[in-house]
Amino acid sequence: MAGMPEPGSVSIPMEETKLQVGVPPEPPLLTHLKKVENHITEAQRFSHLPRRSAVDLEFTELSYTIREGPCWRRRGYKALLKCLSGRFNSRELIGIMGPSGAGKSTLMNILAGYRETGMKGQIFVNGRPRDLRTFRKMSCYIMQDDMLLPHLTTREAMMVAANLKMKESMQVKKALVDEILTALGLQECAQTRTISLSGGQCKRLAIGQELVNNPPVMFFDEPTSGLDSASCFQVVSLMKGLAQGGRTIICTIHQPSAKLFEMFDKLYILSQGQCIYKGTVPYLIPYLKNLGLHCPTYHNPADFIIEVASGEYGDLNPVLFEAVQGGLCSEEGKKNSSDKSGSPCQSQCYSGAGTIEKQNFATSTSNQFCVLFRRTFITICRDVVLTHLRVMSHLCIGVLIGLLYLNIGNDASKVFNNTGFLFFSMLFLMFAALMPTVLTFPLEMSVFLREHLNYWYSLKAYYLAKTMADIPFQVMCPIMYCSIVYWMTKQPPEATRYLLFMALSTSTALVAQSLGLLIGAASTSVQVATFVGPVTAIPVLLFSGFFVNFDTIPKYLQWSSYVSYVRYGFEGVILSIYGMNRSELECPGVVCKFQKPEEVLQLLDVEDAKLYVDFMVLGAFFVILRLTTYLVLRYKVKSER
Repeated sequence: MAGMPEPGSVSIPMEETKLQVGVPPEPPLLTHLKKVENHITEAQRFSHLPRRSAVDLEFTELSYTIREGPCWRRRGYKALLKCLSGRFNSRELIGIMGPSGAGKSTLMNILAGYRETGMKGQIFVNGRPRDLRTFRKMSCYIMQDDMLLPHLTTREAMMVAANLKMKESMQVKKALVDEILTALGLQECAQTRTISLSGGQCKRLAIGQELVNNPPVMFFDEPTSGLDSASCFQVVSLMKGLAQGGRTIICTIHQPSAKLFEMFDKLYILSQGQCIYKGTVPYLIPYLKNLGLHCPTYHNPADFIIEVASGEYGDLNPVLFEAVQGGLCSEEGKKNSSDKSGSPCQSQCYSGAGTIEKQNFATSTSNQFCVLFRRTFITICRDVVLTHLRVMSHLCIGVLIGLLYLNIGNDASKVFNNTGFLFFSMLFLMFAALMPTVLTFPLEMSVFLREHLNYWYSLKAYYLAKTMADIPFQVMCPIMYCSIVYWMTKQPPEATRYLLFMALSTSTALVAQSLGLLIGAASTSVQVATFVGPVTAIPVLLFSGFFVNFDTIPKYLQWSSYVSYVRYGFEGVILSIYGMNRSELECPGVVCKFQKPEEVLQLLDVEDAKLYVDFMVLGAFFVILRLTTYLVLRYKVKSER
């Protein structure tokens, strides 16, 4: 018992794994492997990890069907999973295998609680019916694509996870992060931004982030996908060590090498949505032999069973289905479980199995907000597209527009040019706020969904932090632009008019950014968002009051003018420049038609407009769009479940 790792610790015994392979490799290869082993996965005991109860997962008669065809033309139902049963125990590394389309990811999504609609059957956690909300808090799901924020360093990403998932002191969190980084071989790249990490390092970092709160159940979707053989070995060795630390590790895996295949404790092999084998790796070849299927001597058993399931040796799936239903696999399973029950580690692992932790988010909403605000602020500061280019574009375009419309603000003969300048300012500030958000937010959405569904933080904490962290940058850029163009174009040198011009420009930019967030949240991809963003801007600009006066718009389209937020921004800046009893403009010629500012207001049909109404409507747009985005995010989160 003293030699076994504690349930709350992780040990990764590389030498044991290597000995199971059988024939010892040649000395040069052995030397090379030892270097990798010592560097990556030296045996560790995580002394700072929270203690969690072991969890066994069992499912019976599990089926899953989906409706075929689009919503307007249904073509019946299709069964993806058919009457699956099985048991996944703690301290086991379980591999769900099968050819493409067999139902591997579907089964794991159902077990993880990501799919509910269309599911039939029962799932038990430690012998009790699964309470999905509780189970989701004690498990984690590591996706095939490593969703990481590109502008954080490895240590920063780990510290964010620790701050969100642990209540301990900062000293304990830092010690735990150091332990995890050392155990996962990430200490050397601790100060490297995640965008510069290799595929294997990204995968290990994604595992390390979830490991912070020591979840007893971990799901991995194709963890070796896209990795080279050395990285695959490191990741699977890590998962094996996590399982030996008392966790239940379940992963889908496509076609592992023979070396990786033998590291799994249990296999659950699917074909056409049905189970064709469930049991240990050593029992697979004898089991197939009993059914008359002989694996060639030097053939990878993983490749052989996939070939059998794919029909390369004839349609043998019905025979394999019947064998599983007949209990041929369960005989070996009973023998294996009886052997395990005598081992000392089993009692240690089950010491707390009767209780399941019931907890909400690990930290308070205020703490989540502070951590996420800091992370978002750092990300924005380091983001070249969202921040650096935005600042440079406002400065450069400001100087360009200032030179183009130089000193026209008080010239009565150039009133049309000046109104054109004011409209273009609204147009530029709208697009400068809209498009970067439309381009970047969908990429961040995938990170948010992964972290939120793994119960890192609440939606309201994330959304509030996102909103508050971005507002300073969104206010700073329009102020820089307005400060350049207002004085270069020689608008009225009055502080009140200047401040109103800046306030209206900033409000328009904030509303445009809110619309960008809504489009980014509602869109299914960056491509869709990039198309929808400019398309929604066309009617907004068309009904803004610059191209067509309100009176000339047909009656049946006049309502469109009220939902154009640019209209209120443009109307407001016209009032702030030409309204409020401005003195007559300078006329360089003999006669100037628009020497009186009131005539400009009449021409643009805004003489009866009120500045406070424009501010109120822009504020209402901001609030409504932000709330709508929040509701869209809530809907997306629920649909993912």
